[in-house]
Amino acid sequence: MKKTFAFIASICLFASAQGEQVLNLLTGEVREGGNAASPTCSISTLDDGYQVTWEFTEARLVEDREFENTILWFFPDFRQIHIAGEPCISCEYDWLLIGNATPTLEVVDSSFVDYNYQLAPAFPLQPGGTPLYEKVERIPINPYEGFFPTHIIKETGFYSYSESREVAYAIYPIQYNYEQQIVRAYTKIVYKVTLSDSTTGIEELKTKEDMPTNSFSLDGRPIKGNAKSVIIRDGKKLIIE
Repeated sequence: MKKTFAFIASICLFASAQGEQVLNLLTGEVREGGNAASPTCSISTLDDGYQVTWEFTEARLVEDREFENTILWFFPDFRQIHIAGEPCISCEYDWLLIGNATPTLEVVDSSFVDYNYQLAPAFPLQPGGTPLYEKVERIPINPYEGFFPTHIIKETGFYSYSESREVAYAIYPIQYNYEQQIVRAYTKIVYKVTLSDSTTGIEELKTKEDMPTNSFSLDGRPIKGNAKSVIIRDGKKLIIE
């Protein structure tokens, strides 16, 4: 059963001269500095698929230097979405080996806390090798209603790699309400991927090169032998029992 909780926390923005702080998502406490704890991820193999659990305890908050009274919200090892006119949102990808099966996604549990912050707009992608702002101008957030993104997990497509077949899921640990200036920060996201034997309705396979190429570290889990499943993230295979 999906469980949620929420409360509104009012926190002074960035008392430090550097404009950088770490927010404890579980307690609402803020400390100076920028060394936030990394999110953790655990994967269980089921008879009919996978169950993946992400947990988030801290976020790094940085005062934006271009848009007054706004912040950049970061999670270690997560990338930022670079779409002009959207809020600066974090994201990571889980790639799951699925063979010839059809995956069905279900969010089975989640917890979140609502915080009053004004998010800065995203940094648009620049041509390779150019500094920020040199080619593509950063613009304010285009107004919208409700929380963005709409879903905290999104299937992004099917991919072929090394004679295997994977499905990719984008994980979004925060949602932002532009009108109310609320950051909905998730402390836990648990989702299940059920694999059926049917391949009906599978989209044409894309190649691995279609995925983002930024390299980010795994969360430290060791590679194990005698595995029955493989988790693929950012081009690296993590074998699990």
